[in-house]
Amino acid sequence: MRLEIDRRAFLAAAGAGLVLPARPALANLWPATGFTHSVASGDPRQGSVVLWTRYVSADGKSNELEAQISTDPGFGRIVAKSTVLADAATWGTAQVRMAGLPPGQWFYYRFVAPDKSISPIGRTRTLPVGPTARANIAVFSCANKPFGWFNAYAHCAARTDIDLVVHVGDYLYEYARGTYPELAQSLAGRDIAPVTEMLTMDDYRQRYASYRVDPGLQELHRLFPVIAIWDDHEFANDTWRDGAQNHQAEEGNWSARKIAAIKVHREWLPHEMPIYNRADFGDLVSIITLDSRTDRDQQLELGPAIMGGANALTDFRDKQWNATHRSLLGATQEIWFRDTIKASVAEGQKWQFVAQQVVMGNTLVPKQALGWLGGTPTPRMQAYVQGGILASAAGIASNMDSWGGYPQARSRFLKAAQAAGADLVVASGDSHNAWAYNLSEGGQPAGVEFAGHSVTSPGYESALTANPDDIRAGLVAANPEMVWCDTSRRGYLTIAFTPEATRADWVFLQTIRERSTATGPGQGAVVKRGERRMTLA
Repeated sequence: MRLEIDRRAFLAAAGAGLVLPARPALANLWPATGFTHSVASGDPRQGSVVLWTRYVSADGKSNELEAQISTDPGFGRIVAKSTVLADAATWGTAQVRMAGLPPGQWFYYRFVAPDKSISPIGRTRTLPVGPTARANIAVFSCANKPFGWFNAYAHCAARTDIDLVVHVGDYLYEYARGTYPELAQSLAGRDIAPVTEMLTMDDYRQRYASYRVDPGLQELHRLFPVIAIWDDHEFANDTWRDGAQNHQAEEGNWSARKIAAIKVHREWLPHEMPIYNRADFGDLVSIITLDSRTDRDQQLELGPAIMGGANALTDFRDKQWNATHRSLLGATQEIWFRDTIKASVAEGQKWQFVAQQVVMGNTLVPKQALGWLGGTPTPRMQAYVQGGILASAAGIASNMDSWGGYPQARSRFLKAAQAAGADLVVASGDSHNAWAYNLSEGGQPAGVEFAGHSVTSPGYESALTANPDDIRAGLVAANPEMVWCDTSRRGYLTIAFTPEATRADWVFLQTIRERSTATGPGQGAVVKRGERRMTLA
């Protein structure tokens, strides 16, 4: 239980940036002083990259650090230097954009503190310019620390063929200890801070700090530049423009919570604002990031329409679900995306890679899904699946939080890609499972979607007892856009671009319950340029 304080006053102070302790270690989760969370780099461009660290001195005051970039790990040839403040007002985090760097090169970097102590040495790169033969991007999502070890991060960190990392959100989760997962499911040694739900700026800072002690995650950040966008759990579950499913009035003002979440996300995962942006990897691929959370219309509720019978469900489909005004991105971002993808194609980029949060492929629940629950399903789960089957019979997607809940917005998005003549490759997360879709609009191919599975968060296997192969067969048969899926394993996704084709590979870790980078059988898919349809590999 929290201390009895004036929550309204405390939330206001946190939102204004007045709760600023450069905290020592909490529950010994991270070092109290020094470079407490290693180093990281992010938001790479064709002549620059952002360097990051966290440094705390014994007196808790702000400290000026020197950031250095070298062409060799011994720092015999330092090519760039800059000073940066590890500010008590940002909880000791420090970040600086190092500009004027040669494009398309790997570098080493470090920070030097006033006491001459030196941070761990990191490795990063700038994006290339001009003709480019290959880019290999690792994609991650949905890492809930108490569920298990971040073995997916550790596996990727050991690779030598990755150019950069894109994290499409749910980098952490907001829940109180014992909520999701329950205490019985929580893995020993995977503690989080604070033990309560993160609501204030101080809460969000503690939670990021408690996640960033994971050794696999630290190594990933140390060795690769990361482009990170948020999903909902960086705020609260099922975030929308003016609230979230997991935000109640008694928890304070939503706007203050949202502002605090954005500020702390930027402190720990540097990125430009707004987070919808474009960065080009040579002439090969435009990396286009979206924000499908902070300006979306509120998610619709299927329950009342299902309880109202067939007429109510039809009315819901035609008047609410299919309403043309409903948007997942907001009007400003929709226009920006249309103009950006058009410009990318016009400027000769071979691929348009859209990294965003939620699944885009059309997904209906087949009639046999009720049998996937096993012998004694909970009434809640049984009702959920039955509702999905009824909605699907009416042609309505079951997940109102994904693009499936915003069909007209999805249509506008895909039409913009088609009108531009884009070779569209969409990456998404959020669902905790792996999916492959051939996206279509108006009966014509529009692009492909490679949806990544989670780092640790549980997927369909947590509720369904049927053989995953049977589930896959049923889902693929019921959904014309779906090519393949895996509903039972954790891991990450890589997407390798060449001028001729793009290949996705889903990497599956054997376990998350102990530290191991052992993998199981994977799955690949390939789309040739100009075809906008994939085949499994």
